[in-house]
Amino acid sequence: MKNHLFIFINKKSTQKILLTSLLGLLAYSSSVYADDIPVDRVILSTSGLAQFEHHTQVTGDATVEFPVRLDQVDDILKSLVVFDAKGRLGSVTLPGIQPLDQIFKDMPFNRGQLGDAVMLLNAYQGAVVTIKGADLAATGKIIQVVPEEIALENNKTITKHRLSLMTDAGLKQSILEDLQSLQFEDKKIQDDIGRALDSVRQNSTSDRRMLSVNLLGKEPRDVTLSYVVPSPLWKTAYRMVVPEPGKDKGLLQGWAIVENMTAGDWKNVDLSLVSGNPVTFHQALYPSYYVNRPDVPVQVFGMSLPRVDEGVVGSAGQMQAANEKKEAMLKAMGGPQRAGIAGRMFAGGAVMAKAAPMAPMAMNAIAAGAPEESENAPETGMDQVADVAHAAQSAEATTQVLFRFPDRFNLKAGQSMMLPFVSRDVPMQRVSLYQPETNQQHPLAAVEISNDGDTSLPPGVLTLYEESALLKGTNFIGDAQLAVLNKGEKRIVSYALDNKTTVDRADKTTATEGQITASQGVIRAAVKNHMETVYTIKGPAEEDRVVVIEHPRMGGDYKVVEPDPKDVEVTDTHYRIKVPVKAGETKSLRVVLESQLWQTYSIESMPVEQLVAYASGTGTLDPAVRKALTEIADLRRELDDFDQKLSDVDEKKETIFQDQQRVRENLRSLNVKSEVQQKYLDKLNSQEDQVGKLDQEKQTLTDQREAKAVELQKKIAALSF
Repeated sequence: MKNHLFIFINKKSTQKILLTSLLGLLAYSSSVYADDIPVDRVILSTSGLAQFEHHTQVTGDATVEFPVRLDQVDDILKSLVVFDAKGRLGSVTLPGIQPLDQIFKDMPFNRGQLGDAVMLLNAYQGAVVTIKGADLAATGKIIQVVPEEIALENNKTITKHRLSLMTDAGLKQSILEDLQSLQFEDKKIQDDIGRALDSVRQNSTSDRRMLSVNLLGKEPRDVTLSYVVPSPLWKTAYRMVVPEPGKDKGLLQGWAIVENMTAGDWKNVDLSLVSGNPVTFHQALYPSYYVNRPDVPVQVFGMSLPRVDEGVVGSAGQMQAANEKKEAMLKAMGGPQRAGIAGRMFAGGAVMAKAAPMAPMAMNAIAAGAPEESENAPETGMDQVADVAHAAQSAEATTQVLFRFPDRFNLKAGQSMMLPFVSRDVPMQRVSLYQPETNQQHPLAAVEISNDGDTSLPPGVLTLYEESALLKGTNFIGDAQLAVLNKGEKRIVSYALDNKTTVDRADKTTATEGQITASQGVIRAAVKNHMETVYTIKGPAEEDRVVVIEHPRMGGDYKVVEPDPKDVEVTDTHYRIKVPVKAGETKSLRVVLESQLWQTYSIESMPVEQLVAYASGTGTLDPAVRKALTEIADLRRELDDFDQKLSDVDEKKETIFQDQQRVRENLRSLNVKSEVQQKYLDKLNSQEDQVGKLDQEKQTLTDQREAKAVELQKKIAALSF
């Protein structure tokens, strides 16, 4: 076939058939895509992300292409790693976020015209085409394609399209639907239409994009693609068989619920689980961003605007000397060495594609000590979970717990699967946990679990069973929740109410002052707060119990005085005290917390009664200190007496002032001299004499008070104990 674009037309075809032929035959220029690359390894994380690995083989220069979901493009751009041991990485490309819009910007036709043969031909008005029909063959330039109504029998009509061409022999016309083929002669037109159709095919769905990884090399080799995208959390469900009384170990079995919510089936995948809380975030790397540029005015000649002078900052010599000093300082701090490190890091990055194949750190840790992988994958993952020997192998990383399954699994898209990641005996002890905020009268039936394994256990729900001699098996006793159980730690899981055991609680709180000190006019008194709680525990009639009392922790400097602090465990919010109780026994537990706080008082402003209390109290104060406090109290009383006398003087003066105001008002009402007027004047003179005496008395009292205040200040300053 020559390098031309042909459109074959069936005479009996409709416009829809014509369009279908056009779209199908113009795709001859599309690339050859690689086969679908299956997922080989899946690492699910409790962070809501999953790491997927694809393995494939390539020869020479190759392009590996696979579709990705639009909502995952940002994460793939952020996390994609390509491992090519014997080749090197060329580039990774994918269409833009709106690839079709971008493609059609440079075309003489739009997306709608590409989907309509008539509109597409009209878009290329003037283009040279060659047409062939039953009785017509011509080459010419397209003038126009117009619809035409053609009459049929029974008064019916059909719409066809008349194509007009300008040929060397003049104007020629033909019905488009009657042509056998139409051929564009211009190679660029062929390429434009072919490229547009390729883009439509590659982006046929709005939520998928085709990612292309270009690999450069010569020999056959294995290639690994690894990336991290959002995924449903894998969930944990534990089963625990509580041992009979007298036994100290029980079975703990942990199952992971995983889901395949990808678009493809998992076939023969290596599955691992990661429990941790890593930092994760999303960044929009796929959308295009443009930097806003400042607008500058158009240059106009003839206008001069001198720059405003803001002074100088020094001479050139000074600035050069400063730069030389800075460079010497950097050199002394090891600047060249740091540059060398950066250079080596850059060189290492340049040869990354040539490094030996490797997995990310989490996968290496999972693989440590892993058995040889099975060559034949089972039909379903569920076939592997019945035997506890197939539980996952675990490893403790710096911030994560890793579980890797020894077998490979199949899981169809949209399906879930349960897998055992732990199954072993762990130390257990039956206890009754008293939590007054849960139930004030009865404790909770619980089990204390110790993690003596090599790794931590992730949180999850817990279904409990207990061994029963009567049933010759196990029976369900309750549900519980298990928090993260780190290696070497213990957890108490509660599953029911222990109605056979009762607890009564009585509280008493007191505060007493202890040591007293004084310095620089300030008394500091130690206040001891004493909080006492008595728990009365009555055990079952025929069963022993180990009751764990949870006593609330107090803020501040409270310390456990009773029982012995060595026997008290501490949580974030409570103290835990174990109390063994024999069958039918009633036992008491006394919990005493004490704290000592210092209260500060200014001696000058302390109430006299408090000073007297310190002076006459039963404490351990020295007699000289008691005498000094008594003298200070007496001086404080005298000062209070002076203050009262001064207040009385002020009240008397105020009474006189008010009476003088009345007398003056009466004098103003008298127009002529009279006996009454003289009487008022005499009274005013007498009151003025009284005010003068009161002023003298107030001054004397003030002087005396100041002397006493000075004496008090000296005694307060001298007081120190």
